[in-house]
Amino acid sequence: MINMKKIVTVATTLLFCLGTQSVLAQSQQRDHQRDHERSAMQELNLSDSQKEAMQAIREQAKEGRSMFRGERDEALELMRQSKQSGTWDGTTARSLVESRIINRQAHQLANAQNRQAVFAVLTAEQQAKFNTNQAARYAVRDPLKREQKRLKQLLRMANKVDATEAQLAQLTTIHNDATTAMQTYHNTMMTQKMAERSLIQAAEFDTQAWQTLQEEFAPTAIEIGVLRAKTKFDIQQVFNAKQQKKWRKMKQRMDKKDRKEKGKKGREAAPK
Repeated sequence: MINMKKIVTVATTLLFCLGTQSVLAQSQQRDHQRDHERSAMQELNLSDSQKEAMQAIREQAKEGRSMFRGERDEALELMRQSKQSGTWDGTTARSLVESRIINRQAHQLANAQNRQAVFAVLTAEQQAKFNTNQAARYAVRDPLKREQKRLKQLLRMANKVDATEAQLAQLTTIHNDATTAMQTYHNTMMTQKMAERSLIQAAEFDTQAWQTLQEEFAPTAIEIGVLRAKTKFDIQQVFNAKQQKKWRKMKQRMDKKDRKEKGKKGREAAPK
């Protein structure tokens, strides 16, 4: 069983999800969160000195991320091997999820500290406006509509690998069941999200409070991680070997395109 005292944080994707997030949209959720924050910052009429300070913080964070890439890639490789085995092993999956959470703890702590540093660059008026803008964005979100969109994306991808009507029905059931199961964690995740935001927006970052928060959320984070792994596994098993090969190639192309677009957005968002 995982040693809770060793946990400093959990995956960013778990911290920001709203409770009905599709397992296929983890990276998209993380990217959207980053894009929304950058967009909100651009609405604050930042001074040149503020832009320079934020850029310096982001550059430092970028350099630091390479320190944790090895642990992250190792966890992802272990999860990939598990999915390709063709047999679901819940015990092994749980162990992998726990290991991945531990391996990412230092990275996520650094990420939270960097976000706090960026927020501290803002004036009190800018901070208030930032929170108002963020609240307005959350208010217009429709979780059901978002899940319907993600299901359409899943089925559209399945059609590209020549999925049958029976397979599409299976995928729909898997997606809907996962959405329902994820909803049971909604209140815990929202409480975690609000507490995390308070720490990030404090004048001084409280590392001990952050550690305590992650320890409290860890059991839920593990259950969410196992659910996501099982859902990914179930989706893959719907396809035959030929379809799986085509699916993996399609995902590789999509990931490559996403990385290219992220790089472009990062350059465009950089302060001038």
